[in-house]
Order: sequence, then C-alpha cells, then structure tokens
Amino acid sequence: MLRKLDIQNYAIIQAVRLEFDKGLNIITGETGAGKSILIGALGLCLGDRADTKVLYNDDSKCIVEASFDLSSYKLERLFEELDLDYEAITIIRREISPNGKSRAFVNDTPVTLETLRQITETLVNLTSQNETQQLNKEAYQLAVVDATAGHETLLNDYKGRYREFKQVEKQLKNLEENQAKLDQDYDYNQFQLQEIEAAQLEGENLEDLENELSTLSHAESIKSQLQNLLHLIDEGETSILSLLNEAFYQLKDIQKFSENIAKLSERIDSSIIELEDIKNEAEDIASNTEYDEERINELSERVNEANRLLKKHQLHSIDELMNLRNELQILCSSKQQNTEEISALQKAHIELKKKLEKAALALRSSRQKASIQVVEDIQNTLHQVGMPEAVFEVNWTEKNEFTSSGKDQVQFLFNANKGFTKQALNKIASGGELSRVLLSIQALLAQKTSLPTLIFDEIDTGISGETAAKVAEVFRKISKKHQLIAITHLPQIAAKAEQHFFIYKNDEREKTETKIATLDAEQHVKAIARMLSGQTISEESMNNARSLIKV
Repeated sequence: MLRKLDIQNYAIIQAVRLEFDKGLNIITGETGAGKSILIGALGLCLGDRADTKVLYNDDSKCIVEASFDLSSYKLERLFEELDLDYEAITIIRREISPNGKSRAFVNDTPVTLETLRQITETLVNLTSQNETQQLNKEAYQLAVVDATAGHETLLNDYKGRYREFKQVEKQLKNLEENQAKLDQDYDYNQFQLQEIEAAQLEGENLEDLENELSTLSHAESIKSQLQNLLHLIDEGETSILSLLNEAFYQLKDIQKFSENIAKLSERIDSSIIELEDIKNEAEDIASNTEYDEERINELSERVNEANRLLKKHQLHSIDELMNLRNELQILCSSKQQNTEEISALQKAHIELKKKLEKAALALRSSRQKASIQVVEDIQNTLHQVGMPEAVFEVNWTEKNEFTSSGKDQVQFLFNANKGFTKQALNKIASGGELSRVLLSIQALLAQKTSLPTLIFDEIDTGISGETAAKVAEVFRKISKKHQLIAITHLPQIAAKAEQHFFIYKNDEREKTETKIATLDAEQHVKAIARMLSGQTISEESMNNARSLIKV
C-alpha cells in the first residue's frame, strides 16, 4: 500500500507530505485548491511524462517521492526480473530538473519510465471521472469481463497462438508477394539464362578467343612471311646465321689478344643462339599455323555472341557474364523453392488457425460464464447506490476475424428505468448514472484484483443526496479489502474517512501555494460540517456531520 507521498516544487505545491491509512483515505478541499494536482504529482511516480512547466520555482528541482509497503505482497520475483533490489518498504522517486531532464528511481536505483510502469501497475489503480468516457469502449468492457473471469492462462495461451498465427500469416504474405514477382520475371530470367548458357563461354577468355581468330584468319600470310623469315635466317650462302658464324670465326683467333674483342665475340655468339631460338620458334609457329575455315567460323560466332551478350548486359568480361548467369540460376531456382515454402507455410497456417479457433472458443466460453457474474454483481451494486430498477446486460457477438483479444465483440447494455429497452451506455446514461456504473465496475474489479491501492478521482460526479450515502457505503466496503484513496466533493463519502486530508490555497506569500492538512477527529467533523453548510458552520451542521460519521 501507499504509505507516504512527498511533493516538492510541483505546480502550485511548494512542499507537502501525506501519510496514508491502510483503509479509506479521503481528500477534500476548496474548488481549484489543487486536488487534481495532487493526482498529477502521484502520476509522475506511476510513470507519467512531465516537463518543466510543472515547476513551482523555475530555478529548483521538482521531486515527488512515494513510499510503498510491499511486505504483504509477493513482488520479489518481479523485482528480480527487472534486475532491481527488493525492499519491503520501496521508495519510488521522480526528479525533474529546471533544464527539463527527468529521472526516475526505485530504491535509489535509476530506472526507465517503462520499468517504473511495470512496477507501479502492480501497486496502484487510478480511476478518474474521465474514465466514464472509456466505459463504452469495447476494449475496456472486454477487460472488465476478463478480469472477472480470472482466466489469465487461457488469455495468454490465446495471445501466444495469435502472435504465432499472425507471424506465419505475415511470412506467407511476403512469400506470396515475392512469388508473384518471381512469376512475373521468371520467363524473362529463364530466357536470359538459357541464352548465356547456350553461348558456352565458361572458362573462356575473350581476348584469347579474339587472338586465335585473328591468327587463323591470317594463317596463309603468317605462314608465308615466316617462311621468308626462315629463309633469311638460315637458308642460302648469305643467310643471317651463316654471316654471323663467319663473323664469329673472324674474331676467334684474335679474341685472346684483347678483352674487348673477346666481349664482342661473346655477344656475337649470344646473337647466334638467340637467332637459332627465333628460327626454331618460327618453324613451330609455321608448322602449327594452318587455315581452318570451320574453326574460324566457330570462333567468329563465339566472339560475336560474347560481344553481343556483353553489350546487351552492359558488362566488360566473360567472368562478369558468368556471375550474371549464376544470379539468374538462383532467381530461377528460387521460384521452385519459394513455391515449396509457400506450400509448407499454408499447411502450417491452416493448423495454427485450427488451434487458434479452439483457443478462442475456450476463451469465449470462459468469458460468457464470467459475464453472468459481471451482470449480477454490477446490477446488485447499482441497486445499492440508488438505482433499484437499473438493468445491466453483457451482449456478445462474434467477429469475422481473429484479433489480439479473440473473436468476441462485447457490448455493455444498460437501462436505469423500468420498462425501457436496454441500450449502449453512451446513448442513454446521464453523468450521474455513468458515475455509478463506473463505481459498480470498480467495486466488482476490487473483488478480483490483488492491487494494494485503489485511487478514485471524483468518480462520484453527478451524485447527491441519499444516493451519495449509498455510494459511500460502497467506498467503505471496498476499503475493507484495499487501501482506497478518494478525492470527493460529497460529505456522505468524506464522513467515512479513516484518514481525511484537506487541500487549500495559501495566499499569504507573494506566490500562491497549495497546502494539505491532515485532519484530526475534531477537524474532520468541522470539514464535513463545512461541506454540508458552506463556510458558516452551525451547531446543526456539526451535529449532522457527527451523525454522518457515526452511520
């Protein structure tokens, strides 16, 4: 439960401290004194966002600190999961600096707002008068039924299957979209692949092919010119080799007389060796060079086809062309692979849908069973709070599609007066009636929840007279099981307080500030009397106040 709340430098609050009772805590005060500001400050400790506009003094830090007694609640595991030290008295603090920086702490350990919310949602439930606007929303109504049913295991089972179902559905949709694109491009890709494969260019080098083609195309000229070369090198009396050999012998006898002549002799000998090597290579080329028209035609076709494909695909080499072929092979083969994956996912999707349908039916059965109790409890509470002819009903229809919460569509129907047709809440309920419906729902949920602290922020709007006394009794009943903190303007409800706080404005200083007083027994009586009669407290109003408190 919430033990203490310290607020510093927030809105029009300079510094206040509230120490709460474990039962019914009532907050009353002047209009505009800051009752809602108090809830706003507490909201910071529950994970609400804030900015520097909340600072009372712009040059100081805002600090809101809430102290919770967790000793009666098994929250050790939650703290362990969040990697936080568990303390039986846990202190949650929010700080907002003048520069706008906000920080959150749990037992002095810095945490994110998300972590803060994960903790505080197990500690506090805040219900405000604005929540009457949520009453007619399907998600809210379904949540009420689910909370009453207490079928968390069923709900989690369904949600797990739903997530798996939607994941497979998304994968299937992506594959089918990809398949459509593959189908669209398949014929073109297959044609291009066959065209490249037909050219049989793997392992080839375009430059080598072009060189071979050039050689074969000029075979006769090459052979003729090489024969002329061979004649010059080694045929006839005046061949180059014969002349070089003669020159070598001319120097042979005199090379011993001069080192320079010996070097000349070596150079001539080297030239003879080199020339003989040229002769041998020329002979090999000449003997291996034969005009081959069939080979020329084949090479010509391959070179032309290679150049055409390179130009078509804007590539520069046969290696690049082979890379393109590999990519096309993958694209073409992936069509078949994609088809197989689609088939497998379609089967999985059908099976998951069957299991999801089964889980949804189990959830619906549990909900419909729980709705009987929802109707009974809410209707009974409505009768207790001054609506004896009120009729409440839970209407069920089935949706065409699965949603994250099932296939059930729920609607709360209501009528406050005997003999009239039940309709949706927002169509026929007045403000006061909506407040009592909300209170009846909260009374029901209080029986089903383990939340230590409930906060009602003026949910008694539109209620007065005898009805207020009956609503007060519901408040008192709830506070026997939960700590209840209620902001109210009704003396009948305030009279039931086990701890009464009075909020007022102090204008004595240069800057108005909100003050909160914790009332003792006599002050409590006076506060109730003031709520009954106004600022002038009479003996009669004091007696009326004492009577309300004793009831």
